[in-house]
Amino acid sequence: MDPIVWLLTAIDPVLIAPFRFFNDPMTGWWAGIGALAFWSVLLGELTMAIVFRINRSAVAEKMDETAYYHEQSMKAKQAGDETAYKGINKLANEAYGKSFFLMIAMGMAALWPAFFAAAWLDMRFSDIAFILPKWAGGVELNFLAPFIICYVLMRVLYGRIKRAFGRGEKTPPRSGEPAGDEAASPSWTG
Repeated sequence: MDPIVWLLTAIDPVLIAPFRFFNDPMTGWWAGIGALAFWSVLLGELTMAIVFRINRSAVAEKMDETAYYHEQSMKAKQAGDETAYKGINKLANEAYGKSFFLMIAMGMAALWPAFFAAAWLDMRFSDIAFILPKWAGGVELNFLAPFIICYVLMRVLYGRIKRAFGRGEKTPPRSGEPAGDEAASPSWTG
């Protein structure tokens, strides 16, 4: 048996429970889809936090490298050395590209639960279709459309709650920069 199918079958009783909370099938469907989207967002954020913690030093290193090369290229430009400026700027762009794609890869860690949830939905509800009203085009949608809508809404809601409580992602301090409250409070002397 495929390990993914085995895992989906093993956790099926937990995932199907919210769908059975209400007697009305449509209410149960939306409650279950909402719960599944919430769990997907929460598990994705947890995974992203773990990945970020593991890669924190690599991210800080790439950001330091980018800042260093940028600073050096600006010095070369101010000195009028166009050849050095172009060469160092190329190194700065490469370092920035590496840090950018590292951050993108870490961000993708938040999405795997949504694909896992979609696989479970396919296993459980692949024969269900939603037909939109004629005024909305009368298009037939499969089980995935409501999940995507709920997932996006949960992700937006989670982001707003996270921002409201001040738990936004903070980039690690670069070497030589103070960490914590010292980094947040600028010095106005001078």
